[in-house]
Amino acid sequence: MIHVVTAANRGFYEPQLEAMHRLRRELFIVGRGWDLEERDGGEYDRSDDERAIYLLMLDQDARLLCGMRLRPTDDWSVLTDALPHLVMGDAARLKRPDIWEMTRHVSIGLGATAPEARRRSAEIRVAMTELALRDGISQFVGAMDTGLLGPATQGWIRLKAAGLPQPYPEGGSGLGFTIPVSEGLLADLRRDFACPVPIAFELDARSPLSARPIAELEIRSRARQGADGYPPSLAPVWAPCFAVEGAA
Repeated sequence: MIHVVTAANRGFYEPQLEAMHRLRRELFIVGRGWDLEERDGGEYDRSDDERAIYLLMLDQDARLLCGMRLRPTDDWSVLTDALPHLVMGDAARLKRPDIWEMTRHVSIGLGATAPEARRRSAEIRVAMTELALRDGISQFVGAMDTGLLGPATQGWIRLKAAGLPQPYPEGGSGLGFTIPVSEGLLADLRRDFACPVPIAFELDARSPLSARPIAELEIRSRARQGADGYPPSLAPVWAPCFAVEGAA
């Protein structure tokens, strides 16, 4: 399952969020040389605020495998405010509360086979589309390296470039993109990437589940998956989070 981490339940995921920020530092500051803020051993920017939503994939010991950040664009976003030249025309048209920016996609690569890496990316995409549909979001937007356009288009199916490739300040080139959110997109992602059931899980701080360690929720989820014949991490725990509670 993919954990949806918001301002309301962030306190339950402190170790995982710290690991995510450390990984971001290794990938973007150390690895790519980007001029970004470094704090407490991690990478941060102004989008890491109360409006940020993090999608986390964890292993059975609740250790971070993958992470992604979502945030509304209406007040500020990396694409529209830091990199508006990656959008053809007026980038301000993408500053709306029903548009979310997807940024800072990170993944622990050690030991991950190519099929495993594809599965991780597919589950993140399915989970964020589930969440967006629930919350009335019309589009995802973001920026990517130009060389990733082909794989990203295959992975998202309906991704479109928002402009022509342009140079990054740190070197290389990138482009903006948009992805319209719809029930059809979710259906296509489920079919094409064999994710037949809901996989996004938002822990309610008022739920009895909040008293359980995150690792235990992962174990219960995996037990449920095995009993129902689902592949790893595809547990039906999206709307009724108590589905995990019923696991063996």
